[in-house]
Amino acid sequence: MTGNVFVDSLISLGAIGLMVALAWALFRAPAQPVTEAKARERLAFDEPDFSVVSWLFDKDGRAALAEGGGGEFALVSRLGADLVTRRFSSAGARVREEAGALVIMPGDPGSRPVMLMSSAAAEWARKFSY
Repeated sequence: MTGNVFVDSLISLGAIGLMVALAWALFRAPAQPVTEAKARERLAFDEPDFSVVSWLFDKDGRAALAEGGGGEFALVSRLGADLVTRRFSSAGARVREEAGALVIMPGDPGSRPVMLMSSAAAEWARKFSY
């Protein structure tokens, strides 16, 4: 290296940035939409004891919400190139309807809000209010 700490640090940071950009360009997987078949398969795999009463699917394929018996819900959403599930009770999340979208904010720390665009958003928001 050059012997100058500042210049050596800049060279190292530049090399790291180049490697990250190259890895992102070569290995990133395109986000697949959450289809009904994929959501059913993932939920059956992750939560085999969850019996679905009804489904709500996002118009853009970002997520799906399943209603089970006894006030339980399961959310299937994209995370990177994969699907993840989150099971919660109606009291375990803050849910509201906002401009034709159902906004779900799970109660556990570190979780991100999920928005489902649907014409039935207001009807599903009422399921969480009682």
